[in-house]
Amino acid sequence: MKNSKHRATATPTPKSLIRCVIFDLDDTLYDNLGQRVRPAHRHAAQAMIKAGLKGTLEAVYRARMRAFHHDPMLRHIDSAVCRQFGATNIDEISRAARDAYFHCPVGKLSPFRGTIPLLNLLHVRGVKVFIVTFGEPKIQREKVRALGLEKHPAIDKIFCADRNNLLTKEGAFQIIQQELDLPANQVLIVGDRAMSEIRAGNDLGMHTVRLRRGEFASQHPQGREEEADYEVNTISEVRKLPFTWGISLSRAKRRNPISREKRKG
Repeated sequence: MKNSKHRATATPTPKSLIRCVIFDLDDTLYDNLGQRVRPAHRHAAQAMIKAGLKGTLEAVYRARMRAFHHDPMLRHIDSAVCRQFGATNIDEISRAARDAYFHCPVGKLSPFRGTIPLLNLLHVRGVKVFIVTFGEPKIQREKVRALGLEKHPAIDKIFCADRNNLLTKEGAFQIIQQELDLPANQVLIVGDRAMSEIRAGNDLGMHTVRLRRGEFASQHPQGREEEADYEVNTISEVRKLPFTWGISLSRAKRRNPISREKRKG
């Protein structure tokens, strides 16, 4: 486990109380790189050819993967492949590739080995748990179902930030904090992207943990605002961080409003 440099404005103190955890989905709760990225790029390669790119499926797919290893951002990949194959209608081909990438059909998925135990621990401790993911909302929700997380008792709600920015991750974080009426220092953000959920959590004064693996593992923080409070290599390590997770089981039972209602009846 790697402890990153703390931010001056929101350094977590030992055993900070965490009453809400917000998870990213891709490469945070499951191995998106291993299970989804290559099929999605092949799907995008097919779309590029259909939109007019002159090349074979295998050649375009290999070009996308070479570009991916240099920079995983889709705008870089689409642009690099269009240049390599001499495309003239770059905007049209890139748009087709982007749509295909985000709409790649969802097959069988499995969560990281430590995901379910961590969710169960948080649930027992009375911690509110949310998933805030980015992409095509329909596909992202299919991923959640394929992972068996849609009806998991620990998960209170799932938000899908979309490519049109009708809802951003930072906007979803703010909604969750306001609905729970919690101070920012009792909210923890767990994700893999420094420039996305980590930066958003930092900007809001929340605690942040980066899972340094997956599609964007090679990306470095661009300034202190993108540095997570902690970096971990596996989701299982999150439970070992110096936080107090919600309330104890005995206290949770005493404070359970459903139990009180039953006693009144």
